[in-house]
Amino acid sequence: MFDLSLYILGGVFVLFILASLSRWAIAVRGLTQEATEEYQTRCAEKPASVRGVSQDEFVRLFVTSFQPRWTLYAAAAAATAIVVSPAALLAVPALYDVIWRANGAPDWGGRTGYVFMFSLFFGVVFIWAALAAFIARLHHLRAPEPFNHALARARGEPIEDTGWRPRPKWARKIKIDTTDTETDS
Repeated sequence: MFDLSLYILGGVFVLFILASLSRWAIAVRGLTQEATEEYQTRCAEKPASVRGVSQDEFVRLFVTSFQPRWTLYAAAAAATAIVVSPAALLAVPALYDVIWRANGAPDWGGRTGYVFMFSLFFGVVFIWAALAAFIARLHHLRAPEPFNHALARARGEPIEDTGWRPRPKWARKIKIDTTDTETDS
């Protein structure tokens, strides 16, 4: 069942993971250098903008805010797909057999037909898509604070709620009424 094409696909996924992690590492190294230069420029030109913030903390905030997080999550999605694929390649045919037998085991729907191949391919792709959707959801839920907000918070300034934070769980069900209460009658 596991032929050469699956190993080639796994190799492509591994290359994608390595490329994504390399892209992230190169970007973080460049951002670290850029943040160091930015800190020195701000110390010379606008010292109030970094008052009370050490260079290490400034660099950490800068890199956290501007790093390409998507590369880490893309690599995680590909790694998860590699790990889950063997189980998916066993579970999807098993589920197909259960459904096929429940429908009377017609001759046209056996393991050698196009219906089986279609079900196997799209079943595995569906599992991959579900995993990618879960990881994308994590990517959006764990978004870092914008750099200017993080820098102001590091300086000890109070930050107004500007809407970048998600609404609390208790407030998600509340619908905001946008209609005007005053009417011209």
